Amino acid sequence: MTREYYLMHKDIMVCLMEIDSGGAVSGVRRNESAAAHFPLGGQMNNMKFHEWWRDRAIPKTRHGAKTALQKLGYSSTDSALVNNLALSLSDCYWIKPRGETLSWKEVNLFANDFVDTFGELTLNRDHVIDLRNKTRFNSAASQGELQKKWCIAGDGRRYLVKGNYGDSWQQSLNELFAAALHRQQGFSNYTEYLPVRLQVDGNREGLGCLCYDFCSEHIESLSAWELLQTVKIRQNESLYYPLKEVCLRLGMPEEEFDSFMDYEILTDYLITNTDRHMNNIAVMRDPDTLKLLGFAPIFDSGNSMFYNIPYEELKRLHLRDIRTHSFVERESRLLQYVRNRNCVDLSKAEMDFSVYNMDITERHIRIPLLQELYEKKIGYLRAFQAGKDIWKTSRSADR
Repeated sequence: MTREYYLMHKDIMVCLMEIDSGGAVSGVRRNESAAAHFPLGGQMNNMKFHEWWRDRAIPKTRHGAKTALQKLGYSSTDSALVNNLALSLSDCYWIKPRGETLSWKEVNLFANDFVDTFGELTLNRDHVIDLRNKTRFNSAASQGELQKKWCIAGDGRRYLVKGNYGDSWQQSLNELFAAALHRQQGFSNYTEYLPVRLQVDGNREGLGCLCYDFCSEHIESLSAWELLQTVKIRQNESLYYPLKEVCLRLGMPEEEFDSFMDYEILTDYLITNTDRHMNNIAVMRDPDTLKLLGFAPIFDSGNSMFYNIPYEELKRLHLRDIRTHSFVERESRLLQYVRNRNCVDLSKAEMDFSVYNMDITERHIRIPLLQELYEKKIGYLRAFQAGKDIWKTSRSADR
């Protein structure tokens, strides 16, 4: 069955479209008088719009998604998106069934109570529990494959709880580690993560992390992926300069772009974050004026500190040959984009590794090796700050 929906930006109707029972979109008719409010990622053509819409849904690959869909009676994550009016806690877009009189004030998740039942089921598949006994739950759209759940704190703030892959809690601990590094650097534009106890598979207590939403009714987030949908990318072209082009065109000062990216690249290098892909970089925008407000706080640094590398492999790791999901494939080559090599103070980069004692006991053997590898990274950055282009160095220097 197909039904017509308005895509709304708050209370501005930006297009009319048809959506079938599986969540597929067709027959998009844009409201040209509100063209500026049409999703940035879909403005180039209808194919781009369809990609923007698909990217809005919870990924099919999210851990526990299949079981959650079955329990909730959804045929797919796309149909779950439609059933929940495509609402998100990252922006102010949603869909209104044609003929209904709903308003943004009535449905938006920033001001109304909700229950993230999908997130609840993917985090706690054996038993549905309330993490803080104050969680109220409808489902919001969120990206990424890790189990996630949106909640409402007692003071009304929205926060996101994240789990981990496998038995280790290291991805959550990495978020705490990264936040501590930013604090020591005196850098303020980052997302603070806090530890939280939760129940995991097998009726066991595990450790996750939570962060408060940096978006609101007055601030929305646009991913770098969405920004890049507005320009044509040449085959095999690095995405760094196209992203810079878009940000500057939208009004971001060049100095602001350079200083933020320099800092993020250098700190990601220090913690060996291999997952700074284009959905893990974002900018903030005023949804009413559409004015760009700057970069979103650094977030999602969990896939770092060699979290998925077995202990024995850590001993023979080549630090100059690490692969990453970012602007370029090799981590060390990201340093070629850095203009201010001294934007990270290495005298304030010595870290306390005791946070990793919170991981499962059998992972504690890794802690001295993690510290040793991190200190090697500091050494490489010292050489970089002294003028050495370390991406040109042979990996044999690691031995």
